[in-house]
Amino acid sequence: MAVGGLFQIAAVGIAFTLAAVIKYNVTVRAPANVRPAGEVRIVQAAISGTVESIKVKENQFVKQGSAIAILDDSALQTQKSKLQLNIGQLKLQLAQIAAQIRALDTQKLAEIDRANRAVTAAEAELIRRQRDYQDKQQNSTAEVDEAEANLRLAQKELQKARADFKSSEANLRSNQAALTAAISKWNRYQPLEETGALAQDQLDEAQLAVKQQEQAVAAQKAAIEAQKQTIERQQQAIEAAKARLQRSKTALNPSSAEIAIALESIAREKAAGASTIAILNREKEALIQQKIEIGKQLDRDVKELQQIETEIAKTVIRATADGTILKLELRNSGQVVNATEAIAQIAPKKAPAVIIARVAARDIGKVQICQQKSVAGCQQGKVKLRISAYPYPDYGTLKAAIRSIAPDATTAISQPANISSETAHYQVTIEPENTYLVKDNIQYPLQPGMEVTADIISKEETVLTFILRKARLIADL
Repeated sequence: MAVGGLFQIAAVGIAFTLAAVIKYNVTVRAPANVRPAGEVRIVQAAISGTVESIKVKENQFVKQGSAIAILDDSALQTQKSKLQLNIGQLKLQLAQIAAQIRALDTQKLAEIDRANRAVTAAEAELIRRQRDYQDKQQNSTAEVDEAEANLRLAQKELQKARADFKSSEANLRSNQAALTAAISKWNRYQPLEETGALAQDQLDEAQLAVKQQEQAVAAQKAAIEAQKQTIERQQQAIEAAKARLQRSKTALNPSSAEIAIALESIAREKAAGASTIAILNREKEALIQQKIEIGKQLDRDVKELQQIETEIAKTVIRATADGTILKLELRNSGQVVNATEAIAQIAPKKAPAVIIARVAARDIGKVQICQQKSVAGCQQGKVKLRISAYPYPDYGTLKAAIRSIAPDATTAISQPANISSETAHYQVTIEPENTYLVKDNIQYPLQPGMEVTADIISKEETVLTFILRKARLIADL
């Protein structure tokens, strides 16, 4: 019994001795994730819309500009088609208006040429009529002179005819007297011939003389009649000459109506040409105004089309940098996203990996920052990392060191399953000694987004100290 008691006492003593000598690590366990060093690239939706298709998955490598997701753009495509149709119609209208303007310009040139030709023809007609007017004036003067000369000649002829008439009357009286004398002589000779006192020849001679005188009287009477007719003709000629003279004098002042008509024709042609050109100019101005309005509408539609095309381009959500999809907020097609809403987080290519741990607020006082540059040289702030993707019994753990602690606690709204139900926590940045694990001489790199369990070594203490602290017999140093 004494031996057994001594053994027990010895065992207890040895246990206390070991408990006072053997040390172990006091750790704070915290969930963590592998994150790229520096800022991650946030991909945001440029516009609101409904997700049509998702092109990537988490942890997938993407290049800058590659599509992450595509939003439904059917409404925008409808607007684009409508605008393209409107733009086509407006361009067609502009082409038609341009053709109409060219036609008006051609018509205007033709009208100017026609008007110039018409005015030239009217001016030529005016010159002709002015020349005719001058010729008529000159001809009328000559005709007056000729008519006056003819009148004077006719008057002289009348005077001569009257003189001849008077001479013929005198000759008639002389012949009548001679006839009377011959008849008287013949009458005297007849009784003498009957008595035989006169020879028959003398009687015949007297009778012949009577006949001759009778013929002379008859001839003279005929001459007088001819003279009368001549006088009448001369009187008529004088009247005709007077009429011609009067007509010629009247023609000395010809009418200028034809010249006035020609001048009016020139003015009319000029006015008609100016009126037609004014109408063409008004039509052209109306077309130009219409062209300006259509051009403005075309500019508006083109700008709107460019805006629509920009909006359509925004329906393709693209990667903002080369890297790995760290987090994807999209779950399925048909999901509605809002403008500026975060769609994905991209870890930049070749960015060194760090571990972001979430330490509960109640444990943050046990966490210290390593001041050494080398992870291996850290005496405080040491961490052991277990990578969930690489089970530690097979791949082992990674040594790491704490580099920074967030100044403020963060209250999480939603957390992954591996995070404690504690909502208030501090983000702690941990630098791993290596960014890979080794198994069978093969390196297995850490990938952004991998889940990690961080065992933060706050301090080393003996088992006895732990027992006494738990028993509240000593303070937690």
